[in-house]
Amino acid sequence: MNQHHFADMNEAEFDALIDSHIERTAAGAGEVPANVFLDLLLERIAAQTNATLTLNIDVTDDQLVITPDRDSAEVIIQGNEVLIGGRRLVLQLARHPK
Repeated sequence: MNQHHFADMNEAEFDALIDSHIERTAAGAGEVPANVFLDLLLERIAAQTNATLTLNIDVTDDQLVITPDRDSAEVIIQGNEVLIGGRRLVLQLARHPK
């Protein structure tokens, strides 16, 4: 559509044209479900890693025992805390009412 046609439209026709364009454009662009997004994000992050450390977690009563599958100078485990680089992860048991 050229400029001449836009100039011949009244405001309602122009608004309808814009709304129609937005609907057509949005129809092909659905939102990605959160679980798919997170899976893809984790895949990308994992592809950039150079080593995997598996943490085995044993729960006895209210105690967490975390045991790595091998020693690592970059990961420190103390009780329910895991130190990785400049990050401190604190693992807690979730309480679900019965």
